[in-house]
Amino acid sequence: MELEDRDRRFLDGGEGEAARLAMRIIVTLARVNGAPRLIDVSRAHIDGCLYHGRAGLDFARRLLTDGGRVSVPTTLNVASLDLLHPGLVRADGATTDRARELMDAYVAMGCEPTWTCAPYQLPARPGLGEQIAWAESNAIVFANSVLGARTNRYGDFADICAAITGRVPDAGLHRRANRRAEVVF
Repeated sequence: MELEDRDRRFLDGGEGEAARLAMRIIVTLARVNGAPRLIDVSRAHIDGCLYHGRAGLDFARRLLTDGGRVSVPTTLNVASLDLLHPGLVRADGATTDRARELMDAYVAMGCEPTWTCAPYQLPARPGLGEQIAWAESNAIVFANSVLGARTNRYGDFADICAAITGRVPDAGLHRRANRRAEVVF
């Protein structure tokens, strides 16, 4: 796989420990997907802010402790807490505390606290051909089909790694050849 100097700088720790880990994950994802290189993204949308258990919180804590900061504008998906109606959440205090800590960790890394599963409804929508890194299934479909932006599904951990590095594998729906219809009705 072809890496640029800046990719190697991330891998060598030149941008900090959190960025090194994030790039290691992105490069591994690229190799698994057979990507020949990495490409830039202009923005990201994070789904990993939804608390599912200890692993997600531990990962966010590690990134934050190691200096993790997003390098592209990054919005956040819904989280495990209803900030407008907190009494409606059916969870024990320890779980809600961890969910809040996870939300706060992503905001501390520079993510915009939008708390929406529909980032395409925000004022700064991606445009035709724009390379982005979005999580959240409905948003990915909307971005690729309605807006004509280009994204694969970047699940938990991969989403924040793309936001920190500003890079994703040149594979899947990011590539023009993979966006052509195979069935015509």
